[in-house]
Amino acid sequence: MTDSAALFSIERRLSARRLDFSEAFVRVGQLKSLLDGGSVPATGHTIAVLSQLLPSRQHREQTQAFHFFESVAGALAAIGCSRYDPAVSRRALKALVPAATDSRGEIQRASAETVGTLPVNIRGPRLPREAREGDPPRRSLKRILSRMGHARSGAGEYLGRSLVVPLLKRNQVLVIKMTRSGEDPGGLRQEARWMDYLNVNNLGFTRRFIIPRPLAFGRGYLFKPAGLPGLDVRFKGVDPATVAIAFTVHRDYFVYPNDHRPGLRLSHARFRRVLLRAAGLFGELAAIGIIHTAPVPLFHNRAQQNRREDGGIYEWDRAGRLDRWLLSSRYPNFGPTGIRDFEHLASVDGAGGRHLYRHIGNHLLSLILVAGSHFRHKAPEMMGTDGNGAPLDMRHLFDQEQYIDLVDGLFGAYYTGFSKDGRPPDMKAAIAALVTGLIEQMGVDRYMREILRREDQKRMPPEAFKAFLDRYNLTPANDIEKGRADIEVHTGPHLGEFNGPISVPELTAFLRSAAAVTVAGRFMAQGFSREKGGAHG
Repeated sequence: MTDSAALFSIERRLSARRLDFSEAFVRVGQLKSLLDGGSVPATGHTIAVLSQLLPSRQHREQTQAFHFFESVAGALAAIGCSRYDPAVSRRALKALVPAATDSRGEIQRASAETVGTLPVNIRGPRLPREAREGDPPRRSLKRILSRMGHARSGAGEYLGRSLVVPLLKRNQVLVIKMTRSGEDPGGLRQEARWMDYLNVNNLGFTRRFIIPRPLAFGRGYLFKPAGLPGLDVRFKGVDPATVAIAFTVHRDYFVYPNDHRPGLRLSHARFRRVLLRAAGLFGELAAIGIIHTAPVPLFHNRAQQNRREDGGIYEWDRAGRLDRWLLSSRYPNFGPTGIRDFEHLASVDGAGGRHLYRHIGNHLLSLILVAGSHFRHKAPEMMGTDGNGAPLDMRHLFDQEQYIDLVDGLFGAYYTGFSKDGRPPDMKAAIAALVTGLIEQMGVDRYMREILRREDQKRMPPEAFKAFLDRYNLTPANDIEKGRADIEVHTGPHLGEFNGPISVPELTAFLRSAAAVTVAGRFMAQGFSREKGGAHG
């Protein structure tokens, strides 16, 4: 039997109304193998046969339903990436992409993950090789300022682990960012290298992006700070091995868009501008293969960081409970100057793949959470439970129309920045449903509980366990013995019960849709890549 005849036979069987699930699964696999082999082109009839399988209710309840729909979606993606007939390729994608946005359950998940792996031909830059630095030189603040032509400056202040010193030049500050005790200085070195790369190379950002300018010391960027004012007071017992980088930047670098402190909150209009600018920049950076891996720190379970292979880092596509969403959102790595904390930048080393789809979802998730925190921070002290143990209801702090506008705006900005398509798909209906669910869950602190398992306690050094007890006012006097029993503490609000699913399933579904159509937009804007096999991740 010729390949064309085999294709026709498979299509005829798949068109049978009451086809057995096992046979349907096998037949779709056979069809996909024929298409992957490249010996026979798909036709409009092939697409029609596959398209009618995606919304089919007949196979939704099967144990292997996800893998079946993944195979169907993969076949459509293979046609969409084929090099035979552009019209047929477009038709296949026009059948597949809506399944990633308009369907539900396993069909949506399979379609979205498949669309998310379309080959978008993105490869990030390679930073120039580092010269051998040798031992970091010792430098004082006075010497650094003198070198810059600033014999004097305003008084500095410590923000986190950074000394921030106002410069005579209007609105400029000098930042000395130090390693934490025992920390590998490689992260700071990498941050300075990214600053240098982004300053030297004109990457054509369409949105305002003030990039810090690092100072070099000899052949490298690291130095040992000496005689910094108030250092020993600010960081008691400061590590003598501490090293630092120094850079200059606009003073707004340290403005947080959703600041919870009284008097420092941005107006809603300014917050919206900052949020949408950040969304666009995250998208533009990802489009050239530069991924910010931590717009905000997201965890599934912080308590299990030291035991889990993934360090407890949140993987949104697994739809698990999101740990301390409000705390995670408090200090986002973006602000009025654009993106910050360049130590979290990473270069994409491939043409696409599911990891890119996941990063896009992570960016959108982070931005959506920060938008939610903007409303909760109207009353940051109101959190947890009341005197009777009932969860506080703070839904009145949210403005639903404003939240819908923020999510719609940030999605559009990210989509445009990444895909280079100025016409983002209309997702307002899905966003309205999403925001309803978000307000219901973000506005009521139902999930506050966290458990430190016996196994995690046993892995903790004695000093770390004591610090944990002190943090939650749990002392040995409370008859708490390390590793004897699980310890329950209230650390939320979380989005979901401990070790359970996320309490806003609409959020996971939206992220799948939004990440998928963003990748698809880029793929289609490129005029359909002709790379065979690239659609399968």
